[in-house]
Amino acid sequence: MRIPASTFLAPIILAAAACSSPPHSPPDTRPLADVTAAPHECDLISSNAIKVATGLQSYLAVGGKKGKGRFASCSVTDTTDSAGGLGLAIEVFEPSPISPDGLENTKVIAKGSDLSAELRPGFAAWRKGSHNRTIASVYGWTPDYKRLLTVNIYKGAKGRNALADATEFFRQLKPVLLDEHE
Repeated sequence: MRIPASTFLAPIILAAAACSSPPHSPPDTRPLADVTAAPHECDLISSNAIKVATGLQSYLAVGGKKGKGRFASCSVTDTTDSAGGLGLAIEVFEPSPISPDGLENTKVIAKGSDLSAELRPGFAAWRKGSHNRTIASVYGWTPDYKRLLTVNIYKGAKGRNALADATEFFRQLKPVLLDEHE
């Protein structure tokens, strides 16, 4: 008596299907939209853009200002992380704490890539942070090196390109925080 092969193969195929991992989700390519749209964190940064870029739904945003009430920084931490892990940091330095040579050295060490022509001078890079965390970083400055704007995404949302998101934050914030002169 001959038993059809399908009798033996069906349980094997079902077992293999049950053990296989679920298909990967497609990458999240939603645009960040307006990174300064309301509702705001730190009086400037869109809470919706923060959620999309970091994936954090529960976070604490703390901002700083400098003279004349100008934006200086916004740090976003994960409130579900017992260590309060940093998710995003945006900072404006005036004057820049890093010399022109220091910025070039940072770019070389981080293997950074120059920003597009309309965003220069500046670069984007993946850097290694503490605890071997990979950080998406964008550094941009005024041609006279007097002002520096940095965007660092420490915790990017799953399925997103954190370096592209950091660059988009920079692209939209540059005219507001770096190019304006008071």
